Amino acid sequence: MTATAPLVLLMSSNGAGMGHLTRLLAYAERLPPEVRRYVLSMSQAVPVVAQYGYRYEYLPSAGALGMTSSTWQPLFEERLIETIERVRPDLVVFDGTHPYRGIDAAREAVPGTRWVWSRRGMWKPGLNVDQLAKSSWFDDILEPGDFAQEYDEGASASALAHRVAPVTLVERVDLLPRAEARARLGLPAEGPIGLVALGAGNINDTTGDVGAAAAALRHTGCGVAVTQVAIAEAAVEGDVHAIRAYPLAPCYSAFDVVIAAAGYNSFHELLRLGIPTAFVANLRTSVDDQDARARYAEDQGWAVRLDHVSVDAVTVALWRLLEHGPEMAARAVAADPGNGAHAAAHRLMEVIGR
Repeated sequence: MTATAPLVLLMSSNGAGMGHLTRLLAYAERLPPEVRRYVLSMSQAVPVVAQYGYRYEYLPSAGALGMTSSTWQPLFEERLIETIERVRPDLVVFDGTHPYRGIDAAREAVPGTRWVWSRRGMWKPGLNVDQLAKSSWFDDILEPGDFAQEYDEGASASALAHRVAPVTLVERVDLLPRAEARARLGLPAEGPIGLVALGAGNINDTTGDVGAAAAALRHTGCGVAVTQVAIAEAAVEGDVHAIRAYPLAPCYSAFDVVIAAAGYNSFHELLRLGIPTAFVANLRTSVDDQDARARYAEDQGWAVRLDHVSVDAVTVALWRLLEHGPEMAARAVAADPGNGAHAAAHRLMEVIGR
């Protein structure tokens, strides 16, 4: 790799999870080997990119700094321009649904750099419409596809974009054998285990989503594993397995069932990898229409949709998945058009070459 090789700066916005950063890594991993990668992220989880060998830096969001958007915006603009002038990328790929004011100024300040907006669809109907005007800030709009795009009624669905198949960092061939996955996660080799991946919550509080899901797993005879973010440190019981891994997707084979939110990455990873899943839509997202995704997966017979989480509701869903989950998951795998990350990376190289 030489200093004359193209340099791509991958910039993630401040989402609620790691979706934006993970999608950019999916692109980065499929770029030609000679391309230099540099990550600029507002996610506090950005150090995970070090395991891929990429240089990176953290750009704190307004929320992380405890600032209002109006106070933070000039600082963001100054930092972004400084980074672009210092790193001198051939291409900047911004992944997010809300391009920040300051991107337009950075483009004017360093006119030789090309810009791509990576903009996933499935916006809630009627929301975020004003952001589409910012398409003029970019040389190209790249839309990672969605299995549920038939149910996409958001403003971006009819907007101009170069669309590719659903994008995931992990491919089906990356899925580890069950025994290896369990060993890597420190899980028991025998017995059914379910994963709860619903975000923050108290594992002992059965009135909350995480606690109710854990109780339902116990009722069906399954061991309980919970992603670390979902565990209140003072409330972890001895029979709960805390899962700490990134990326986790190659280890999904360790689980018999998964109860997960229907965010872009978890939705497409679980369906693509053929894991029996009950999806719980996070209705508090600002733009992402998770309910439409969950409804689509249920309507296709690929997964179970839970419109609310209680011990009884999850228990019913789990019995269904334990009996029919593998055949449901197989339908999703059969319908998979393939990973769009490869086509996305190809498109990014085309933009550089224009």
